[in-house]
Amino acid sequence: MPIQKGSRVTLHYRLVDVQGNLLDESQEPVSFVVGSGEILPAFEEALLGKEAGETCTFTLQPEEAFGEWREELVFRVPREKLQGEDEPPLQTGQTVTLYTPEGDTVTVYVREAGETFVEFDANHPLAGQTLTYTVQVLQVE
Repeated sequence: MPIQKGSRVTLHYRLVDVQGNLLDESQEPVSFVVGSGEILPAFEEALLGKEAGETCTFTLQPEEAFGEWREELVFRVPREKLQGEDEPPLQTGQTVTLYTPEGDTVTVYVREAGETFVEFDANHPLAGQTLTYTVQVLQVE
């Protein structure tokens, strides 16, 4: 049965950047319903018509994947506005969850942890990258 909107698909994937560096791969089979919004729309589109047992490779441009990297999503916050006395200090390279004034949460990367400030990056870690997926379709329901 070919993959179509509404199909439950189970697959393995491997993700590399343009240099061929491995960025991610499934350790266990991944399942989702096509069209449910769980997976990138361009990823789903590339799978349409494929059947169980097929392997395919496709490339997504940044605008089809996680968007372009945007400078306006990088911001600095004075340390005194961030931490309570009981919390460990933030360090460069950490991923943390911040609360917006509206009460929503956003996951950000600590680009730089200075003495008086912390610089955050709210871009997706794969923003701005051209990504190549190799997918093995295991099951289509």
